[in-house]
Amino acid sequence: MSSVIVNPLTANVMNAVMCGLMSFGLLMTPQKFMQGGQYQNPWFSNLPAERDNKLYYLGQFMGFVMLGGCVVPTLLSPSSQFLCYQMALIHGVNILHTLVFMLSSVYKNAVPDTMTGKGQWWFMTVLSLAFFIVTLLASLHTTDNVVDSRNTYISKTVANILMLAFTSVFGVLFVLAPKLLLSFFWNDESLSDDTKTVLGFKLLNMTDVEKWWARCIGTAILCLNLGVAIDLNIQQPLYTAGSLVTVSTLTLFNFHQVVMRPYKSISKRHILLSWLPNIVMSGVVIGVLTSALLYV
Repeated sequence: MSSVIVNPLTANVMNAVMCGLMSFGLLMTPQKFMQGGQYQNPWFSNLPAERDNKLYYLGQFMGFVMLGGCVVPTLLSPSSQFLCYQMALIHGVNILHTLVFMLSSVYKNAVPDTMTGKGQWWFMTVLSLAFFIVTLLASLHTTDNVVDSRNTYISKTVANILMLAFTSVFGVLFVLAPKLLLSFFWNDESLSDDTKTVLGFKLLNMTDVEKWWARCIGTAILCLNLGVAIDLNIQQPLYTAGSLVTVSTLTLFNFHQVVMRPYKSISKRHILLSWLPNIVMSGVVIGVLTSALLYV
């Protein structure tokens, strides 16, 4: 039976290449990526023409999640079965999410309106199904827990629990309440004074494309975390290392947003009550994760 099960190395390399290509496109040119570039049709309808729209911030955010969640961990441990657990979950949820996108009215204003545009989505769905099957088969090996027994300043158990709690809150909000979450961090100057508010923040009018990317981010975060539950190894060192990359890059990205404002728009209230506290909390998580990787 073991001879027909896919080697984790094969699945991890496949997933890392795919995530690497996607993250590179999202990080370098998020608008062009969503528009399909020069040789494909746009992946979405009603994409904003302004390059500084917050939608493209979400695209870059997703790029960093894929980079730290898959690409870098694969470079560190290409034969890890733990990565197969995480990516099998991500592929499975992504396929279901895409079916909702294409076959329901949840994202009706974002679905491409051409046959070639829709054909791109169905092709990627079939490709994702193939990746899911390969990754799932690579997850079926029996394996012992991977534990780093060397002494560190903070145990990986403590660091991983903190990371799971910290990111799961954002993951759930991205999936279930993206409008509420983004309203805490972004402003829309076109909203009237009588717009409904929550804790003093005006509730944004989210587009279907923004909802799609927000939920992609949320499901990816939650699937990465659920991989730890399947692995039954709270001390998983690869989760610690991958988390450090993800949180560090996203914190630098958010700091860049506060300082340089490449994406509009955020108010002073958003900075003081949301962005800066989030950067500080992320800094604490970075310190804990780093301490869990530094040997005494």
